[in-house]
Amino acid sequence: MDFEKLSSNLYVKVSHHKFAKKPNDFDKGYVKVGEWINELCWYYISKQKEYDEQTQREFFSLISKQKEKIDALRDSEYKEGLLRAMDEIIKE
Repeated sequence: MDFEKLSSNLYVKVSHHKFAKKPNDFDKGYVKVGEWINELCWYYISKQKEYDEQTQREFFSLISKQKEKIDALRDSEYKEGLLRAMDEIIKE
């Protein structure tokens, strides 16, 4: 789910009710739910970012471990090819 898009859409929908010239109970209820859902969106956006950062750290940790194994190989064109491929691919 795209929580940022949902949050943006909520802002547009809630604004109409939040800034109504004569807000009624319907407007107040709409705004209350909209703000609550928006808070949930931002909570899950932060969780998603934490997860992405954790996944990225894990990915690069595995790459680093594999490079250590490759470094243990004797010097050869094969070893050079492995290391260069890892460096070039990771930089993209």
